[in-house]
Amino acid sequence: MPFATKAIRDRARLRVGQRVKAGEPCWFCKEPIDLTIPYPAPMSFTVDHATPTSHGGTDHYDGLRPAHNACNRQRSNSPDGTVGRNSSALDPGGVA
Repeated sequence: MPFATKAIRDRARLRVGQRVKAGEPCWFCKEPIDLTIPYPAPMSFTVDHATPTSHGGTDHYDGLRPAHNACNRQRSNSPDGTVGRNSSALDPGGVA
């Protein structure tokens, strides 16, 4: 289950957001992340779990990384970073 409480999620998001402010790009596309873009816009900031929680990943800070919403959704819950079966990338009207 991702993030046991909202407070834990908010702290983790803030800490990863600080890395983005310091210049860390999206983990997947390596492009900068604009923190002013509101979620759920495709280029908005999200926190990605290096190992998806559905595959045993944890919410520990070391396993979290910054991503664009679209990049994170393309990955879906694939542990190796490939596009998942339920990814919107496979939907002709989705984000590619």
